[in-house]
Amino acid sequence: MRAAAATVLFAIGVAMLPGAHTASAAAATCADGAVAGVPVPDADPAIRRVDFTFAHRVAGRCRVLVTQVRSPTGTGGTLPLILAIHGADGDPSRLAPLLDVWTKAGYVVAAPTFLKTKKGANGKALASEVAQQAADARFVLDDLLDRAPALRVDPTEVGVAGMSLGGMTVYGLISHPCCEDARIGAAIVMAGVHDNFPGGRYVHQKVPVLLIQGDADIGYHHSRDAYPQLAPPKWFITLHGEGHSPPFEVPRGPVAGVVDVTTTLFWKRYLGHDTVAARELAGVVAATKGKATLQRDLNAK
Repeated sequence: MRAAAATVLFAIGVAMLPGAHTASAAAATCADGAVAGVPVPDADPAIRRVDFTFAHRVAGRCRVLVTQVRSPTGTGGTLPLILAIHGADGDPSRLAPLLDVWTKAGYVVAAPTFLKTKKGANGKALASEVAQQAADARFVLDDLLDRAPALRVDPTEVGVAGMSLGGMTVYGLISHPCCEDARIGAAIVMAGVHDNFPGGRYVHQKVPVLLIQGDADIGYHHSRDAYPQLAPPKWFITLHGEGHSPPFEVPRGPVAGVVDVTTTLFWKRYLGHDTVAARELAGVVAATKGKATLQRDLNAK
């Protein structure tokens, strides 16, 4: 990801709280890699991709976040923004087909590449690392919304989606005191981990959320146990017989179409505010004839 021949410097405050985007005379200089705003050819002419490089300094360490931003071509006006968060030690390319689907449906989709996740002796990601990833996500969102007019983004319509450990990051962004971001208006958790964050307990989220996971995934219990703890409106799609990665990441697997359509309809309902989309989503699941099943509670209290 790093290009030594082209270095961009971002002045970022030394003390960076999650979501606090500052620049001052006392800021530390943080050198990053590839040039910000680089157009990247996409095989699909309906999509325009530009890669931005955002960097901030945390505890003396420069955290570089190369972020793919996809926009649909041939559209006017402002569009909702979706922030997509990949799994541990992954990158956005593994989610590219799904991100392309959302883009062509009329969304600006931003997908950062996060730093490699530090792990404990048991091989599991450190909770502090996931909290820092949530802070990185908020930092990227700050920078994207700073560029909202140029990106044709509607700053009042923001969604966030995460896969696996990225799903745990989403839980932090919507329902944990460490990392909550009030700008987020809807969330999707795909095969998400639901473990403890440091410094407090989960609280009821204030945004609609969709959980989607295969019941042959060894981590299926994360979604099963998290769903009752969430506040409505909430949706939970179980993909029967499906594992962890293929429904979402490449190679996609046989139920990729169900994932594509249901997630897009969820965004249409809660970022596009189309109430018909809720019925359409339920209808798509019903049409699978048992390959997928749906739980939902739409009575926001």
